[in-house]
Amino acid sequence: MSKAFKVAFTCAALAAALPSNALTQSWNNYRWARTGPLDIGVGDNVGAGWDNYLRSAATSWTAAKNIDYTVTSGATNASACKAVYGGVQVCNGNYGSTGWLGYTTVWQAGGFIVQATVKLNDFYFNQANYNTSAWRMMTMCQELGHSLGLDHINTINTNPNTGSCMDYTNDPSGTRGTNGTLANTAPNKTDFNALNGIYATVNATQLAYTKPTYWAGAGVWIDGVGVDAGGSLVPEPTTWMMLITGFGLVGATMRRRQPGLARALTS
Repeated sequence: MSKAFKVAFTCAALAAALPSNALTQSWNNYRWARTGPLDIGVGDNVGAGWDNYLRSAATSWTAAKNIDYTVTSGATNASACKAVYGGVQVCNGNYGSTGWLGYTTVWQAGGFIVQATVKLNDFYFNQANYNTSAWRMMTMCQELGHSLGLDHINTINTNPNTGSCMDYTNDPSGTRGTNGTLANTAPNKTDFNALNGIYATVNATQLAYTKPTYWAGAGVWIDGVGVDAGGSLVPEPTTWMMLITGFGLVGATMRRRQPGLARALTS
């Protein structure tokens, strides 16, 4: 069977199974495997200026059916921002004039997400234009949405705000008069409907680390059945990023996330 045919067949099968808005907002069909509810640990490697945004965004996404985000102690540092198997590590730091505000990387194994990282670039958030609660909240919320396999609602930054953090805009606050009056700082009903569709199907297996459970140390979990301190190799990451502006292709699988008000910082 040719690769092209496999892709076409997979997309056709998915189209028959999921509602249209789930298809529209699915990021390349990426998702975490689940046999039941998901409780994904979000490692807090951010500074005090980001803590409240991380916890608020995690709480917002927890309103989705079958999905919880639990903020845990960080397991890496800002400069490395290394992935930890079974969860999402969130970091902030001055990553330089990269052209992106937020940058999410997911790793897959067995056809499902097994770990992810989120970077928040203080090179721009230390500048007056982006150093606002609305820009920080939208970026954090959007990156955690991508870590679940969710795509954007809209990619035209001059359109009226939809009230979703997954929506491109020049004004996430909805107060400047450029994009209407809705704030794009939290998920909206469309996002939740899409996630409910993407995660409607249960799978044969689920990472132990994403089961609602008691944590008993690094790599150890207790759910009344057993203890798992395992892990496995995962393939090279598939990377997307939240760019400030421009559609420059970086590598093979990286694309822009968020246009802003700065002038073309990427090719």
